[in-house]
This record gives sequence, structure tokens and C-alpha cells, in this order.
Amino acid sequence: MAGALQYCFLILIFGIPMHICAAVVRDTKCVREEPCFDLNVMVNMAELVSKDVTAADGEKILLKHSSFDKIRKRRNLHSCVLQEIINLFQDVLDKTKGNYVHNKEELNHHIELIHIMDQLRNCVYKTKDRCKKLYKMSDIATTSSPAISERNMTANQLAVLQLQKLKSASRRLNDAHVQEMVMDELKSLNLYIKGKGFRKITND
Repeated sequence: MAGALQYCFLILIFGIPMHICAAVVRDTKCVREEPCFDLNVMVNMAELVSKDVTAADGEKILLKHSSFDKIRKRRNLHSCVLQEIINLFQDVLDKTKGNYVHNKEELNHHIELIHIMDQLRNCVYKTKDRCKKLYKMSDIATTSSPAISERNMTANQLAVLQLQKLKSASRRLNDAHVQEMVMDELKSLNLYIKGKGFRKITND
């Protein structure tokens, strides 16, 4: 009898925490990290905002997907670059919010997308100290055409190049052409956000 009681007591001790862990999803001891912002929301909103934007001519601000893939596979590089990408797109959205007329009875998609950028920023892994070194390298590196092609660049070199392109665009925020380029590239922004530097967004 005593043995049976002791067995029941142990079940209660070890069983209750397991039950609580299953019930309380947000407990960090139970789950390594909960899903972050759903990018599908951003994609839908970006489509509504940029649907009437014509394709911009000239060199793109964001690197080719094949080049950016090298960056997205490195958490520190991707998170540092991603912070600056979000900053640029949010700044341009803020600059151009008065250019778009919307029905007052409807949701202002432009303003909503600005708020979404804040939510995206909160989902970027924080690597502030490591970013400082990378940002400094992008300031020192030459802004002229690189001596080697993007295809042959390392992930670090591509990250520096991307930061240079972002900084160049940021310095010309009032330039209508730069604004058009950013609004055009807004259509594919979600493809650059996915990667090691961005917290998991869904349960799959």
C-alpha cells in the first residue's frame, strides 16, 4: 500500500509540471521560441500598396536573390543587413505616405505597412555589437564598382556591398527615383526577409 501511495505521489510531482508545460505555450522552458510575425500579412499589404507602382528602371537596391542567398544563410550577416533593409523601406514608406489617396472608410494600407515594419524589426535577431563591425566595414570599403563579380564574392563581401547600396539609397531619400525603386522592390521584400537572421514565422 505504501509503495502504491509513493508511486502516486511521484506521478503527481512529475506529472503536474508536464501538464502545465503543455497548457502554457508561452512558457520559455516548454517552447524554445514561439512563432513570430506572419509574413503573409506583409505580402498582402505590400501588394495593395505597390499595385499601381510601375517597374523602376536602373540598378536595383537589393541584391540578386542568388547573391542574397549567401547572406541569408548566416544569422549575424542576415540580421545586420535585414535591420538596414527594414529601416530604408520604412523611411521611404513614411516619406511617401502623403502621396497616396485612400477611402477614409477603408484601412490605410500605407500606414499599416509602416507599422508592420516595426513588427518585422522586432523579429530580427539582435546582434548589435557584431553589426557595428560590419557597418564600419561598409563605410571604409570603396563605393565604386567591385573588382570581382557578385557571383564570386563571399557572404561577408556581399553583406558589405548590400549595406553600401542601402546607405546610398538612404542618403537620397528625397529623390523621387529612389522612392520609386524602393516602392517597386517592396513587391519582393518578403523574399529577402526569410533567412537565418529572422525569427521563425510559422509553425511549419
